Amino acid sequence: MDANKAEISPPKLITALRGFNLLPAIVFLPTRRRCDEAASEVAADKSQRTDAERQSRRSEIFEEFAGEFPEVRDHKHASVIVRSGVAAHHAGHIPSWKLLIEKMMSGGLLNALFATSTVAAGVDFPARTVVITNADTRGNDGWRALTASELQQMTGRAGRRGRDNVGFVVLAPGQFQNPKKIAELLKAPPDPLESRFRATYTSLLNLLDAFGNFEQVREIAEKSFAFRESRRAMADSRLTDGAELLSDRIWEPFERRAQVLDHFGYINLASETVTTSGKWLADLRIDRPLLVGEALKQGVFNDLTIPHAAALMASVASDADRSYGEMRASRTMTDILADFEDLVIKVSNIESKNGVEPSEEINYSAAAAAERWTGGMEWGELVDRTRAEEGDLVRLLSRTGEALRQLANLRESNPAAAAIALAASDAILREPVR
Repeated sequence: MDANKAEISPPKLITALRGFNLLPAIVFLPTRRRCDEAASEVAADKSQRTDAERQSRRSEIFEEFAGEFPEVRDHKHASVIVRSGVAAHHAGHIPSWKLLIEKMMSGGLLNALFATSTVAAGVDFPARTVVITNADTRGNDGWRALTASELQQMTGRAGRRGRDNVGFVVLAPGQFQNPKKIAELLKAPPDPLESRFRATYTSLLNLLDAFGNFEQVREIAEKSFAFRESRRAMADSRLTDGAELLSDRIWEPFERRAQVLDHFGYINLASETVTTSGKWLADLRIDRPLLVGEALKQGVFNDLTIPHAAALMASVASDADRSYGEMRASRTMTDILADFEDLVIKVSNIESKNGVEPSEEINYSAAAAAERWTGGMEWGELVDRTRAEEGDLVRLLSRTGEALRQLANLRESNPAAAAIALAASDAILREPVR
């Protein structure tokens, strides 16, 4: 294969695969935008073969599905999937659309699925063939090479229909294709497991509350996979005298967070106990619990309207560096966020002083989207006004609604905030947000 050869167009690719009896296929593309474009290009190609019977069946399934999930009727690819039997699947689409695709693919009614590499994990699409178009993938930090595990997950989708003796993997030509690298990755062992164990405020509060002293909490931390992983790495590098140093390194992040929690009154370092406020904070399964806890203690949520409560929670629950569109929050909400930033700075200063990575900035675009949606804006208008991906908006609003439900459980310790949070969660978790 000429690695520098121009990329084959999606219509030509599907035609070639059909000619070799390699459909249905999952074609992995590097970006969401390219997936959507590829599906549209195939649908617009009049030379593509159509099957009237399968097309009729797709139409029946679409109408049946739209009766339960009417929002799919307004999807930009609604006619594409019914007419041409191809679809794009990525995180930018709303959940109901992805469910429709999965239903049609499982029923053997789609010829091709254009997907990003993330679809390879956790979704079992029945396909005869997998097409790899790039040796690279695009992540949150930009472009990087595919890992062995990622490629194995992608290629593992091939031959899963229950009717194929083998599955096929096709490397399509393109500027960023690298057959030699792909061949090496296919033969490589899976990537080593990486521990996700992290020192957090919530884990420290729950462990201290359960075991009653820091010594036992430290013993639990040292039984983690992260500790064993680091110990193995030390042994491999022949640092046999570093066991105590390693133990300190695993425990140090907990100690730093303990100092912060003590400062704000969630634990008592001297007595090694969790305070009353620490007990309800430990029950909050949300991002940035310390910041939300301080807001609750200061009564920030108590007098907010439902849209403003939802917007404030969205500003915290969202990723700080992700844009949720071009729409701005109301002047009142902007003032609320400006006041809230004083609290963010206060918490961040104490964290920095104790060697803890400070709280991230709050997200104004997320707040604007949540404020408008919870205030009654229709979904189509929200998508048009924000110009954000529908899937990104759904995840933001769903995440915000679930965080508000966590606050709603604090009926005994903070009844005023709990009541507002419950009403806000009900307002935000309406169709198509679930």
